[in-house]
Amino acid sequence: MYVLNSSLPSPNGRSYLPRKFGKQIQKRQLEVPEYAASFVNYKALKKLIKKLSATPTLLAQNDVHRPVGVIDSQAALQANKATFFFQLERELEKVNAFYMQKEAELKIRLKTLLDKKKVLQSRSGNTSRQSAKFTTLEEGFQQFGNDLNKLQQFVEINGTAFSKILKKWDKTSKSKTKELYLSRAVEVQPFFNATVISELSDQATTSLQELGAWAEGDNISFERNPEHIVSSQHLLGTDEGDADTLLLETVISGNLEPLKDLLLRLKTATDPNCSPDTALLERITRTFLAAINEGPQASLQLLLDTGLVDILSEDDINERNCLHQATIYGNFFVLGVGISNGVAVDRTDVYGRVPLHYACMHGRLDMMEALLNQDQATIDLIDHDNFTPLIHAIIHGHLDCAERLLGRSARIDPISDTDHVPLNLACEHGSVAIVELLLKHGAAILPDAEGLFPQHLVARSGQTPQLLLLLKDYGADLDQIDKLYSWTPLFHAASEGNVPCMKTLLEVGVNTKTQDEKELSAMYYAAWEGHLECMRLLFSIPGETRRQRSSQLGPMIGSSAPLPMSIDVDGIPELELPPPIIPLRRYGHNFLDTKTFIQISFEENGEQPMIFFHDSKYPAARLTISSKLSDLIPKNILLPFQEDTRLVSFQIDNLDSFGIDFDVFPTYGAKVIAKTVALPSTFRALMSSSGRCCLPLFDPRLRAIGQITFNFHVIKPFQGKPLELTDFETYWKATSQFDHRPSAFITGSSLSGYYVQLFVQHTCDGIPVLWPRWTMDYMGIEFPVPAMPQKQ
Repeated sequence: MYVLNSSLPSPNGRSYLPRKFGKQIQKRQLEVPEYAASFVNYKALKKLIKKLSATPTLLAQNDVHRPVGVIDSQAALQANKATFFFQLERELEKVNAFYMQKEAELKIRLKTLLDKKKVLQSRSGNTSRQSAKFTTLEEGFQQFGNDLNKLQQFVEINGTAFSKILKKWDKTSKSKTKELYLSRAVEVQPFFNATVISELSDQATTSLQELGAWAEGDNISFERNPEHIVSSQHLLGTDEGDADTLLLETVISGNLEPLKDLLLRLKTATDPNCSPDTALLERITRTFLAAINEGPQASLQLLLDTGLVDILSEDDINERNCLHQATIYGNFFVLGVGISNGVAVDRTDVYGRVPLHYACMHGRLDMMEALLNQDQATIDLIDHDNFTPLIHAIIHGHLDCAERLLGRSARIDPISDTDHVPLNLACEHGSVAIVELLLKHGAAILPDAEGLFPQHLVARSGQTPQLLLLLKDYGADLDQIDKLYSWTPLFHAASEGNVPCMKTLLEVGVNTKTQDEKELSAMYYAAWEGHLECMRLLFSIPGETRRQRSSQLGPMIGSSAPLPMSIDVDGIPELELPPPIIPLRRYGHNFLDTKTFIQISFEENGEQPMIFFHDSKYPAARLTISSKLSDLIPKNILLPFQEDTRLVSFQIDNLDSFGIDFDVFPTYGAKVIAKTVALPSTFRALMSSSGRCCLPLFDPRLRAIGQITFNFHVIKPFQGKPLELTDFETYWKATSQFDHRPSAFITGSSLSGYYVQLFVQHTCDGIPVLWPRWTMDYMGIEFPVPAMPQKQ
């Protein structure tokens, strides 16, 4: 008996077929346009290697062994080595200079935020969450954390770029310069030092936790001060912070008489060290901006009537003016006041967004019209996410806004490779109406930065298969090969298990015989991923099974001639070690003798395995799983979970003392955001060896801020008596490797004969039984075995 196996990981786009590195850089440049020009020019360096390898070198006068006109690529590269490394060093200088600039900017921003936090902390009373200063300061720290993550991702992808391009140089020129150059030229650069970013991240995370505590009346400091950790204050004060809070609450309440009285008292209570007009102007303006969200029009008008509102003022942290606030919260009254008083509608905030962006994000059609009437030129402005107002309307599902923007000639197609493709984003989000609208306005069928066309995105997401028919009606080729893996839409549907999309593709008669760049078919990926229904659909195609068997298994087993080496240099391991000595035959089972095996899986059963109640507030990006009760190596998982990180397993000695600690950290910091623990009792269930567990996530102040859900399986050691090898001939298995495909194996075994399949199940009273089916038939009615008692 022979079974075809493969040593490769899962064949999806995340592990088996890793995204081509050039595409990774292009996608990252698209997501962070302000960093785009400072990435390593990986594509140009690859072209330079190819060009230098074809550059002829001068022959020695007595060299008669090499024919004239024949170019030795290795000798050419060695002769032009200085040219390549000169260009490489210029790329290194570019990356390092940009990093140093961004690091300096972030340090200044953090110092400013920390200074403002100290001012907020120095007040005698507790800080209200409604305080304008608190709101903007908290948002400022969150934005700082996001920008810090962008910088670290910039460092990581450029570090990988230098490693890969040196690997390609070594492979092509048959030299060994990669490790030496990385250690002496790249890793010594300031941008390669992760300590600075980690420290900045920890300070920002700590500040966010402290702000949340202070806003609720707990004066907590998470600084490393052993003498003073926690103290609570619930004091009433009459300082500036209390006055701001009282004024804001009065404005929001809509009580005009108390508001008039309070404004009168504030005029007489200004700081004597400052100009009365200036101090009061700043306070009233700050309150006006903070009250745009909930303040009634009458209260806001009363503040304006005092003449103490600077309508052109901007927040000093998020840099938003009254127009930004009005479009975010839908206050058309304030929008009209701002426009009539000359507030600039093209003014960008810290996120690079103008008020029109927010109007489209929130579906404010009337505001969008007013802003465009004021300045039509803002219709195609891009923010720091490289999104135009049209793209914001698309991804938030606002059809009317998208239609109005297109009616005003908003740009529908990208003008460069660094722009998003609106049609592709609409297909990815599954909006049939918006996709049809874009197609009616002439949107072109184009690939995105990853090389995926709209039909590939639909087949991969599987949300709305009718989009495939809609795209086909407008000229899209449903057999189009993408520029990422040479996959057609059928491959994406098969790999992701999207049965409705696969049915639609097969009904329109797509080509099922196509193979990708690795000469594998859609059936292969459906089988690898375990999508049985997709396999059945492909199996129903006449001739499909016979063709695949002959085209895939036939050459593997029948041919012994090696295939040419792959030209994918990035897929070659950095160090080639001798192959392990594998015995021809292995006898018997590998089984658990004394260890207990525990497997944890983070599967999506209708909801995400990890949920934060206030997602935007907690920049969680790394989960550490460890056990303080046993000597196990901690496991780190980057969030969100990927296909190859959903399973975690442990082998332990004692189940009675085994518990698991879950710690959540920010992306590149060491400050704990949340944690929880699974107690030993979780895994000691008597009725079943598997289960599902949901645990609350607690912040450092022991408040529940989220939850984590996982399935677990417990496999206990084999307690039976092993067979005596002298009395029974144990079975054997042997593994052999294909000559032309080193990653694939054939496993042979001595097992043969007839087999019966039995299911081990528990009755409802906990008795294990063996039965060849999941149900029992009684008078034509199928009864589930777990629903029946043992006597029955």
